[in-house]
Amino acid sequence: MNKLDKKSKEKFGKVAVLCGGHSSEREISLITGKAVWKALLNKNIDANLVDTKNEFLNQITENNYGSAWIALHGSDGEDGKIQSLLEIMEIKYTGSGPLACSLTMNKLFTKRLLIQNGFKTPDFKLVTNINQFEEIAELLKIPFILKPCSQGSSVGVSIIENQNDFEENFHILKKFKDWIIAESYFVSSEYTAAFLNETILPLIKIDASHENFYNYHAKYFSDATRYICPSGLDLQVEERIKERCFNACKLFDIRGWGRIDFFIDRNDEPVILEINTVPGMTTHSLVPMAAAEVGIDFNQLCFDILEMRTL
Repeated sequence: MNKLDKKSKEKFGKVAVLCGGHSSEREISLITGKAVWKALLNKNIDANLVDTKNEFLNQITENNYGSAWIALHGSDGEDGKIQSLLEIMEIKYTGSGPLACSLTMNKLFTKRLLIQNGFKTPDFKLVTNINQFEEIAELLKIPFILKPCSQGSSVGVSIIENQNDFEENFHILKKFKDWIIAESYFVSSEYTAAFLNETILPLIKIDASHENFYNYHAKYFSDATRYICPSGLDLQVEERIKERCFNACKLFDIRGWGRIDFFIDRNDEPVILEINTVPGMTTHSLVPMAAAEVGIDFNQLCFDILEMRTL
């Protein structure tokens, strides 16, 4: 073991890269986890890949892990449960704490807190029954978005054009056993702001014009999706938006790293869609792209996030 290995071992202990799990984002989480694990190995970190779908508590206990790199997406890694468990086990972990995760995982809670604190978010309505189409169409206008409250990666998101669309997708979303939200549909480019170590990285403009919106396929598999960084925004506008995004992160007590997805309105103000506490780290992912723009390669990014672990 060389000097760097010894130094890292003393600082981090053995590192568990937690991934997989049971959520609808399991496959993306496995890709993220494997990429992070390889990056940590490249930085001479003693790291193991741990799929939490299996019996992992005994594995964590028996291997005496000193740190956890959370690469779990969706309910397994972003609802605060795994963070609470690691705190009980006194294992330092990457990213935000239990409260921040539980709040941002729930889009309804996120929206209400944003509005209460002067931030913009698309108009919305909580959907409780299949007979609300006319009410929602009058409030939000057609087309509108229908989405589950606590899923990520655009899982379950659909564009509603008529009552048949609404009823069909309502039944599909009920299978998630989650709250359902209807939301205004924006015909404009989506943007994202990566939060890293108390800084907002360069903004990224997302061109998914080949799709009706930035959906699951466009995010992870389509080569037609274009990511524009630098974003092309006026520099003063970009700095103002970055400041607003930073303040939103601080409102929710986002720690270490995260990502805010948003549109931009006619007044050059961000209209926040959601806040992600464990963003993807795949070849199509946005945080690595923004980090690369300021000279941070993928291996270093994963290492930097590990260094910011807390308990």
